[in-house]
Amino acid sequence: MTRSSNVDQLNILIGEWETTVPERDVQGRTTFEWLESGGFLIQRSTVQQPDYPDSISVIGATGSDGALQQHYFDSRGVARIYDVVLKDNVLLIFRDGPDWPQRFVGHVSEDGNTIHARLERGTYPGGPLEHDFDMVYSRVRAR
Repeated sequence: MTRSSNVDQLNILIGEWETTVPERDVQGRTTFEWLESGGFLIQRSTVQQPDYPDSISVIGATGSDGALQQHYFDSRGVARIYDVVLKDNVLLIFRDGPDWPQRFVGHVSEDGNTIHARLERGTYPGGPLEHDFDMVYSRVRAR
């Protein structure tokens, strides 16, 4: 399977990352790797505190326009679909879902080895988003 150019731009994420949520003293790990047959990026995240879910996501292009979506699943049994945009070293993952809207805004460093992210959430669809927490991804190993 051939990857679309929209999916190929996610190569910057490939590898293993340490994750931290500084204000909550939460650490974890995230890996990004291509599905063996290509076409989809697999994201696996683990957190070292039981109050936070582990997750797996599949990111790929949808439709003829090549727009990116993330299909997210976690250890609580939660499943959600997010839109994904990577432009000018800013990774945007967002949804305006029926339960509560969310947005991840990650600024990728110039060398590609750090992502400073701001996570936001709302209380109702179409409503304003508020800061939830900040997160830092530090690359441990490229693949």
